[in-house]
Amino acid sequence: MNIDFHCHLYPEEYLKKLEASRGDVRIEKNDKGERIILSMGARAGPVTEDFFDIEVRLDKIRQNRIDMQVLTTPHPGVDRFSAAESAEMSRVINDGLSRVVKKYPGNFQALAMLPLIDTRAALKELDRAIFDLGLKGICMLTNVAGQTPDADFLLPVYERAQALGVPIFIHPTTPAGAQVMKEWRLAIILGFEFDIMLSATRLAYAGIFDRFPELNFVIAHLGAGIPFLAERIDRGYRDPTCGVKTRKPATEYLKELHTDAVCFYQPALKMAYEFFGADRIVLGSDFPLPIGDLEAAVPSIEAMKISSEEKQKILGGNVQRLLKLKS
Repeated sequence: MNIDFHCHLYPEEYLKKLEASRGDVRIEKNDKGERIILSMGARAGPVTEDFFDIEVRLDKIRQNRIDMQVLTTPHPGVDRFSAAESAEMSRVINDGLSRVVKKYPGNFQALAMLPLIDTRAALKELDRAIFDLGLKGICMLTNVAGQTPDADFLLPVYERAQALGVPIFIHPTTPAGAQVMKEWRLAIILGFEFDIMLSATRLAYAGIFDRFPELNFVIAHLGAGIPFLAERIDRGYRDPTCGVKTRKPATEYLKELHTDAVCFYQPALKMAYEFFGADRIVLGSDFPLPIGDLEAAVPSIEAMKISSEEKQKILGGNVQRLLKLKS
């Protein structure tokens, strides 16, 4: 069973709320009249039917040999709104995702968005999403309203997720200081990757993985540059001036993360495989964003020079284990 862990769906009710927004996070139209999602200088879209029409999506994933997708709605991030709006946006997203899952349980599962800027509301929505809606985990951003994922206000959410046995998918967003990335969509092309590395390394250095050893985190895009920079990251552990106080070097924690295979370049896949191992990589397409590639998702894994058993783990077996799905 081929399961696409990294892909996005925008419930129509959520799009309507973005269209009604007049703040920094909103939908605007480009010169062609197409809807573009705008947030902190980063643009996503155009919002074609692929973003919200589940029947169109079903045809496309079947054409590309994907049996199931794990849906998320991370961009532009509910943390960009006020606390009350964030809670409402989370409910709208999670309700919309749940309706899709209930209609097509064999083809779709989903991860919840939470109003993380309000810890009490986030915990309440987490329980509702898991117990009432049947969602399978959490999708959070690499920074929450500009604050890094090792921030104290997030610790109760991690504790609850660990107790529930559900994973947390850390999806990239626009990093702090992104004003130098406005041209050429650099906030998405490069800024997102930097924020993946920063968030994961901070979680390691801050001892979050020591504190929540049974909590499964999934980071996006083959871990961005983490496999390439692993030796440099560990120098922070060995250098006393860095002040890192964990039980073991950072990369020993980072290797225990899961990562999606949203990078279809064979040398990068090989490096990620050597760093994380076949048990820690999950299939991903980043569909329907233009920077993703639904057509390349399955073939890129099939082209890897690894055993067929390991390919099956990456193509679907690891997600079945993470989300406790029936075979």
